[in-house]
Amino acid sequence: MSVVPQNQQGDPIAALVLDMDGLLVDSETASAEAMRLFLDGHGHQMVPSTFEDALGRRLPEAMEVVAAAYGLPGPLDELVVAFDAMRLAALRGNVVAMAGAAELLDWAAANGMPRALATSSSRGQAEVALTEAALMGRFDIEVTGDEVKFGKPAPDLFLLAAERLGVPPQSCVVFEDAPAGLEAAARAGMRRVWVPNEHTRHLTAPVEIDARLESLLDAISWLESQGVGGADTARHQPRGRRQ
Repeated sequence: MSVVPQNQQGDPIAALVLDMDGLLVDSETASAEAMRLFLDGHGHQMVPSTFEDALGRRLPEAMEVVAAAYGLPGPLDELVVAFDAMRLAALRGNVVAMAGAAELLDWAAANGMPRALATSSSRGQAEVALTEAALMGRFDIEVTGDEVKFGKPAPDLFLLAAERLGVPPQSCVVFEDAPAGLEAAARAGMRRVWVPNEHTRHLTAPVEIDARLESLLDAISWLESQGVGGADTARHQPRGRRQ
């Protein structure tokens, strides 16, 4: 675990805001295979850098990146619909929780720490992934990519999550695996912890971060080092559950 001394004099952490794909659930491998098959159907071989550029983004923005990179023909919305169906099929039976995800959510719940899911995935994709990984119902609120006008790296998802929790953005800490998500968290004025996976570990964080963790197994100890946990945390309950 590496820590960047930042925000040490800032507001105490009052809520967790968590990405989903590649952070809480191991869905990127299935997504990469769906993308490989999708591009193969268009007569192209997938270049790893293209998949990396699309990570963390909503499907429409991700497909825009892919379509431009490969010169795919046809309307963008039709490409989105086609890949969406392929990715959904790839997720079923192939998604598990990332190491430490369930433990972190259990610890946060036990300590009265509000938890928000903020994922670029659509509501339908998120429900499948969370159900497969046995993480459904573990959050106080959920925000999905189809609820905002602009996806990551825009801050909209995270700002909506903070609004629904009733917690100021500067009192939230975001856990993210993708550079686009880290940028979105910075633009939202939130603290940010990078938990890269096998697809993002070699990439560079585009913004300053509070910490880089090897996995979510390190998240509880980092939060405790920031003074999170125990009676003080219970004071920061969300105003109400709105999903």
